[in-house]
Amino acid sequence: MLSKNKNAYAEFMFSDKYIEKVIATHSHLCVGLDPILDKYPTYLLQEAAEKYGKNPKGAAYAILKFNKMVIDLIDGKVPAIKPQLAYFEKYGAEGLQAFWDTVAYAHEKGLLVIADAKRGDIGTTSEVYAKAFFKGSCDEWMDETSYVDAVTVNPFLGSDGVTPFVEVGHETGNGTIVLVKTSNPSSGELQDMETVNGATVSELVCDYINNHGTKVGKYGYSDLGAVIGATYPEEVAKFRKLLPNSLFLMPGIGYQGGDVTLLESAFDDKGTGVIIPCSRAINYAYQDVDASQEEVRTAISKAVDGYNKLINDTLENSNKLIWKNI
Repeated sequence: MLSKNKNAYAEFMFSDKYIEKVIATHSHLCVGLDPILDKYPTYLLQEAAEKYGKNPKGAAYAILKFNKMVIDLIDGKVPAIKPQLAYFEKYGAEGLQAFWDTVAYAHEKGLLVIADAKRGDIGTTSEVYAKAFFKGSCDEWMDETSYVDAVTVNPFLGSDGVTPFVEVGHETGNGTIVLVKTSNPSSGELQDMETVNGATVSELVCDYINNHGTKVGKYGYSDLGAVIGATYPEEVAKFRKLLPNSLFLMPGIGYQGGDVTLLESAFDDKGTGVIIPCSRAINYAYQDVDASQEEVRTAISKAVDGYNKLINDTLENSNKLIWKNI
């Protein structure tokens, strides 16, 4: 079992840590945490308002308590969580504290954390972003216990924006997951555009990933992954061929309408290489905000179990259950 201490993690690659968690939990599911207070159960919002009022501090209290509940329910059932930074940042400093408290609690439970931040800047600014997420111990004024295991990065600014994440990640054993073909409907407006040599913009990003993700772990994957939208299943096989050594983070299942059963070609022959995030369809599976605490917990648990079964049944039909192939 991997140590929960970050410094001990440094000798391991993120890709290996993730796949070992997949094997341990029998799951490829990554539960996203997108705090939307309008969808929170009434009983929790009332408790937060009574304690702190309807303000950022009250919001942060509700967010952290809800996230801890979800993490407790998925503990041992999934390898990772994926908190979306924007939903925390909305509530200022209190929201960001709730983010880091969520990260710390997930690590206590042994879950990996992928920060869905989509950072993108250049040079030293990009390096500072990377160190903020990966390397708290690089600065004596920082908290070395505050770190995530991987982060999403926007490559639009070119290698100046991505390479600092890759370099810091190589030092610390953290993953950089680059946007390649995103799940949103308008992604093709730029990502599908052909360049003068006939390659699409997405394909050029694949070239960068292959050129910089040359170090692979024992399962054959580098720490330079790719976001490939589950909403474009017809392109999955193409990107797997282009990126044989990259973990795919595949958003779009559930709320956006992606179909798990169409993603089998993203997995390698043993059944590894894919991170399947699902957020709102799990977080808010109870649907009725007036549901009781027990109803909320039951609905979330059933949703996690249901998605795990759907993914695993799909892979079993293709003999791609990694825990049966090692």
